[in-house]
Amino acid sequence: MDGVLNVIKPKDWTSFDVIAKLQRIYHQKKIGHGGTLDPMASGVLPVFLGRATRLIEYAPIHTKRYEAEFIMGIRTDTEDMTGEILERGEVPSDTSIWEGAVSAFRGDIMQVPSIYSAIKVNGERAYKLAREGKEVELKARPVTIYDLTIREIAPPVIKLHVTCSSGTYIRALGRDIGEKAGCLLTISSLVRTVVGPFSIENAKTMEEIEKDPEGSLMTSLKPILSGLPNIELSEKEARDFLQGKRLKTKEKDIDMAAAFHGDTFLGTAYVKAGIIHPKKVFS
Repeated sequence: MDGVLNVIKPKDWTSFDVIAKLQRIYHQKKIGHGGTLDPMASGVLPVFLGRATRLIEYAPIHTKRYEAEFIMGIRTDTEDMTGEILERGEVPSDTSIWEGAVSAFRGDIMQVPSIYSAIKVNGERAYKLAREGKEVELKARPVTIYDLTIREIAPPVIKLHVTCSSGTYIRALGRDIGEKAGCLLTISSLVRTVVGPFSIENAKTMEEIEKDPEGSLMTSLKPILSGLPNIELSEKEARDFLQGKRLKTKEKDIDMAAAFHGDTFLGTAYVKAGIIHPKKVFS
């Protein structure tokens, strides 16, 4: 079975837990997801089944939106409230300091990920090394914060709305905002509400998927490939394309495109000098 699921990952599940459960539901091993969520977080997790797994790299899932809650005056070893408390500090009475701190993190920034992230260090996951008590050093890397808004301040709680690029760690963002404000800050709740074209309003719970596996699956791939130019082929061209044949076209040069015959997705291709070159064929 080929298609895409818009899944609500439950809190306290790993992203792999979701994949393992779906493999049992769909009796299929070839399943992948677009964007890991920490166990403590819940929300949108796009999941690709069968041949659709080959499209993960082309899916427009690079912009993500979160609703995050942080606790002031606490620092833990994991930078979230599941960890051991290492330090306690004062909770500021002047809440106006937070807007100034938050404003420093809008736009393009450099961020040092949490050592409890899934980033690989010499072939090992950073969180695994950290849990083993080994020293982990991660380099700062560029991320983009498109929108960062304070939703509520009710000390010791502050709630933020974040829209950001892939690779942004919300725990680390909270850590850095707290440092800027001069107040320890640790994430206590995180919900991912949007991943590219996937929103939580249209997502399915694991229970809903288990009750109706076929009905939960998105089989039309056009919305998933909205980030690529589309090439429409005739019935004969579609047959030739699926055989890997090059096709003449009046299309201008395109580095990567999605080829369709009607609503049927045929594969990916590139166009150069008036020729369509099949790249990944979905025969």
